[in-house]
Amino acid sequence: MLNQRQIQIMERLENGKASGLELAKLTGTSKRTVLRDISQMNHLLQSVGEIRSSQAGGYQLHIEDKMAYRNLLHQSMYDDELILLELLRHDFRTLDDLATTLFLSKPMISEKIVFLRGHYANRLEIKSRPNYGHYLDEPLFRKMILLANLIDKNPSFFCERLGIPKDDFDALLQRIRELDVARYYPNIHSAHLASLILAAMVLGDDGETGETSFLEGLEIPAGAQHLLALFFDRQQQKSQLITTSAMQEILQQQGEQYSALVYDMELAEQLVGHLKRSIAYPIMLHDRKLHNISNIKAVYPLAFDLSITFVASVNEAFGIELYDIDLIGLYFSCAMERGRQAAAKVILFSDQYAVASINKQMIEREIQTVEVIVVMHQKELEQKLEQHDIKLLLNNHAVYPDVDADVACIDIKKIITKMELQVIQDTLEKIDVRKNICTFFPEELAMDYDNQVDEDWDTIVRGICTELVEKAVLTPDEAFKIQEREQKGNNLVINHLALPHCTTERNQAFFAVFVHLARPVLVDGMAVQNALFACVNPNVSTELKVFSYLYYVLNEHDDKTILELPDYASFIACIVKN
Repeated sequence: MLNQRQIQIMERLENGKASGLELAKLTGTSKRTVLRDISQMNHLLQSVGEIRSSQAGGYQLHIEDKMAYRNLLHQSMYDDELILLELLRHDFRTLDDLATTLFLSKPMISEKIVFLRGHYANRLEIKSRPNYGHYLDEPLFRKMILLANLIDKNPSFFCERLGIPKDDFDALLQRIRELDVARYYPNIHSAHLASLILAAMVLGDDGETGETSFLEGLEIPAGAQHLLALFFDRQQQKSQLITTSAMQEILQQQGEQYSALVYDMELAEQLVGHLKRSIAYPIMLHDRKLHNISNIKAVYPLAFDLSITFVASVNEAFGIELYDIDLIGLYFSCAMERGRQAAAKVILFSDQYAVASINKQMIEREIQTVEVIVVMHQKELEQKLEQHDIKLLLNNHAVYPDVDADVACIDIKKIITKMELQVIQDTLEKIDVRKNICTFFPEELAMDYDNQVDEDWDTIVRGICTELVEKAVLTPDEAFKIQEREQKGNNLVINHLALPHCTTERNQAFFAVFVHLARPVLVDGMAVQNALFACVNPNVSTELKVFSYLYYVLNEHDDKTILELPDYASFIACIVKN
């Protein structure tokens, strides 16, 4: 069975390649311990899969049998939840109690307790008392929510542990689905409500069973009824405070703070709905995501910065149990997309109008940020190039266009293919950035920084910002914002290149200072020896394109290449490579 460190390593590798240093930082151990863990994990995986080392020094997880792998991981993962279940059901549990219940050794239980304390440091109070054991220091409502989260995670598994027949859960769920739940308790899914009711029945005081006044037709013990009624009333009072106008006020405040008015009414309404659902059914368990959204964070770093600030503001203003910053970030990134500038103009040069019309429809349908202008003759082509800011020329003509303009040209077949559509989209995403490489990444600003062996990332960022302010490259306000952003954690690192960044009110859409460090340093668990200190104007759509461009071009190279970039010229060579 996997221990806690090994589960952490496995979950990290599910989301992509990671270096030994990163895994050591993640688990709080040495690289030697990580190597030993990987060897043991491969022994356990056997025919299920394998962790392999890449030529660049990182590790990758290859899964042969997904079902068997998932069963192995879940068998180990549920140990954490079972410990939480035991702490919920008893005032105190000793290591002996937990070892007997979970059929694990006392050292492994002790290791898992330490992990749970750290893992849930900002969510749950897991404490110990000499001669008594471990306990969960939480009010009854929070215990009920946590127990409901556990049941909801796997009803069959946890109902069995609680002595509740699965048929009883299914019957309860069916009766709830027949009710008009929104009439009693809006914004909650039927399965979540069933889990809450069962949790209240387990934790509520004993009492006679009777029909509830707030959920008609459900027979629930009096103690559970009372607990649910109090909980529903409290949560509904919180929910009533969440209005569109309240969201607009919070978004306006943080928009002014970041100089980024990226919100719209649709974003405010989406956040209101999300918060009301979070109030109705808070999620206290950590979500073990099986997807990887690091690419979205890299493309929309400001959206996720805004989401962190938003969650903090909402928790302070309304006292909501809200932890899913990643999901909030997706709402902000969608809002930023909606606020992008007008569609890019593309000329389609063709000698067959019918074919050109079909191609125009296909391009505009598949790439919604494009406006296609059909041109049939050379003279008309020259006129359109003079009259409009043309991003790209698509040649669908028997005669190759003769143009005296700095416009990229792509040949396409008579009827455009999906592969060609992808090439067009990729080209448009990169074309503006490539044209402005020297403006976005000025050579004269590039610098070396002699960081010392014992300096951590915060110290290095402070030193570089101080130097850039002295050179009048950054304003004091920009330097402060960058340092504040990096100290919050969740640092942006793309393939071993760090990107400390801040918003700016300059007219310039984007500029970044390339910095080469004398010695590698760990940033959020990843080795880094080069950085881009960037200022972005979030109200200019080009900002989105630069981060997107950097993400895709940097990840075209192996991590060793990016980590060992010796200077500015090597960096530019990497990012202009087709």
